Amino acid sequence: MSREEFAKQLIRFMSRYDRFLLSGHIRPDGDSVGVCTAMALALQNMGKEACIVFDGDASRYTQILHQVPALPEELSVKDAGKFFTTGTSYAFIMMDCSEPERTGRAADAIMTAEASMTIDHHITSKETADFNYTEAQTGSTCEILYALFQLAQVPITQEMATALFMGAAFDTGGFRHSNTSADTYAMAADLKAKGVDSTFLLNYLFHTRKFIEARAMSMALKNAKLYEGGILISCMTQRDFFMMGMNAKDADGVVGSLMEIEEAQVACYLREIEEGLIRVNMRSRETVNVARIAQLFGGGGHVQAAGCTVEEPMLLVKERLLEAIRRQLAEGANA
Repeated sequence: MSREEFAKQLIRFMSRYDRFLLSGHIRPDGDSVGVCTAMALALQNMGKEACIVFDGDASRYTQILHQVPALPEELSVKDAGKFFTTGTSYAFIMMDCSEPERTGRAADAIMTAEASMTIDHHITSKETADFNYTEAQTGSTCEILYALFQLAQVPITQEMATALFMGAAFDTGGFRHSNTSADTYAMAADLKAKGVDSTFLLNYLFHTRKFIEARAMSMALKNAKLYEGGILISCMTQRDFFMMGMNAKDADGVVGSLMEIEEAQVACYLREIEEGLIRVNMRSRETVNVARIAQLFGGGGHVQAAGCTVEEPMLLVKERLLEAIRRQLAEGANA
């Protein structure tokens, strides 16, 4: 389906229902939060009710955006209908994600909703909803939604522009990654003209971290090892986090900083979430397709940014990652 055809389908979907439940993927990032917020605001501007389901801490992003209703943690998605004031039925939209299980808390919504839709840009995207749209070549889901809004003539307010800019900036690494296109820059310019404070957003996303995050970065650097071929791997155990008076979720942004090391062609950051459960975040330049690596472990993502969660001992995960990356380097990243 073309972008123009789906834009017509999207506006029909938005117009048909009165209540909407929105969700991105677990461990929400800038693109996931931004696209859900922009969609929620667009629906509210149409006189609809919209509620976002987050699974994981989204406060780093939500605190700088116009606030939209979020489903309380104590309320199950099966009871989400009680959250709305005009009725209990709703339509469900997954964005920056297409597999219900990757939404976490919202997984059951695809079964209980009147109708469902997905808008995604991951190369691992699947068709699981009633209506599905994916642009794997586009840098962010926010960029896709912006283009769809333009085609469907959905007005973009300053608050919506801020959310869309944040998501596009996040998933393109501040407009530095190879997934940044001329259309991305044109979008950014248009959103800037609508009142987006781009200086604040870019500094906040990429050049601001809490003191505890900086401490995690110092430990990650201490534990890092650079292997032949520019493979940089850093592992942090539960003991490491305990000794620093922090937990694994305080280190979400570390892998991006590891990727700034000049010699690194690919950076892997392994965190022990609990005993035997390892969260892997990966970034690359252009020599390694980390989405392919993540898929081997049941995860997914983008060519240059991906992740997975593995139930195996840290050392085994590290060795398996090294083997997979070396094999891909030998074969050619895009073979």
